Amino acid sequence: MKKIIFVAAIFMITFYSNAQSGQFVEDGLLKANLLLPGVSYEFGVGKRTTINTEAIIGFALRGASNVETQFGLYPGFAADFRYYNNFNRRISKGKNSTGNTGNYFGFLNQFQFGTPIIGDLEYASDYYYNVALVYGLQRTYKKGFYFSLAFGPGVFVNEFNTDAGVLIDARLGWVIGGRKKQ
Repeated sequence: MKKIIFVAAIFMITFYSNAQSGQFVEDGLLKANLLLPGVSYEFGVGKRTTINTEAIIGFALRGASNVETQFGLYPGFAADFRYYNNFNRRISKGKNSTGNTGNYFGFLNQFQFGTPIIGDLEYASDYYYNVALVYGLQRTYKKGFYFSLAFGPGVFVNEFNTDAGVLIDARLGWVIGGRKKQ
């Protein structure tokens, strides 16, 4: 009986894997970011949806005449859920859709510590958290170069304040290993 269940499970996994081949999104993109140094990994969770996770290092520098120069490197993390909404239109016009090249609606979360891992410049708050509903675009080119821009209404939280505003998120870098789909 256990062998029958095992074979049935393998069969169902194989069938499910083949059923997913109709996805528009890439199964996994490892990206190196330059604007805010770090790495991100975007993986498909549906036909048009992905989750993008990211580890970043923020940098701050403060200095002026008659003031000691201070700096800090701050770790941060981000995750966003993306729904790509224009793959069909891009494909029908003969445009590139590989590397998750498209426009998307997303739910973006960002967290950054206020205490540096290197340096002596400490922020007033111990943490900063941002959450936003965004509209964005991502473009990936043949050699793996990519850029992403997202914006939308958000909430900004630290240990002292909670504010509302517009979040703008920009990324520039390379897909490690290049685009996967052709």
